[in-house]
Amino acid sequence: MKNIQLIIVFVCLSLATAYSQSGKINISAGLGLEPTTLMDKASVNTTPMTFKLGYQFNSLFSLNAFGGYSSATSQPSVVNDGLAIRTTTAQTFFGLRGEIKKQMGNRFEVYGGVGMGYVSKKITEKSTTGLVYNRDVEAPSPLDPNAPKGKMLYSGFVGTNFFVTKHIGLFTELGYGVSVLNAGVTARF
Repeated sequence: MKNIQLIIVFVCLSLATAYSQSGKINISAGLGLEPTTLMDKASVNTTPMTFKLGYQFNSLFSLNAFGGYSSATSQPSVVNDGLAIRTTTAQTFFGLRGEIKKQMGNRFEVYGGVGMGYVSKKITEKSTTGLVYNRDVEAPSPLDPNAPKGKMLYSGFVGTNFFVTKHIGLFTELGYGVSVLNAGVTARF
């Protein structure tokens, strides 16, 4: 997985260098304020993190590569043999998304769009007796006998950017991904 992440970072930086002379490069990094795992009453191990690198083709449209990471642990669940299992799930995701933007003055803009990507999961199960089960995600488990190793991620989102200076700003975003609500810093070159 680390090799894939290094390749993605290399490609994104290469694209940024290639296009920085002819258009606007957007870089954003944020934290999840409302993780999707809270719906399952799971405790958050690592605050969800997101990263986005994009190219703005014109004042209305930009295309972005995005990625993120989150980790959470579920409440103990009793399986059919009476054993209570607590599941820790670490998710890494990456993909592409398109944004339609609308300027609302010099410093403020709203945007929305759709994204498509891939989510990879690493699952660790631990019984209340202390036994740890590291399993291949494709292997069956008492809690999820058909758990996939990874799956496609489809998302929709809306957000806002507020530029404090000409190139640096803050963003908030509502939509499905590593977190329902994200906020962070954005830069435009």
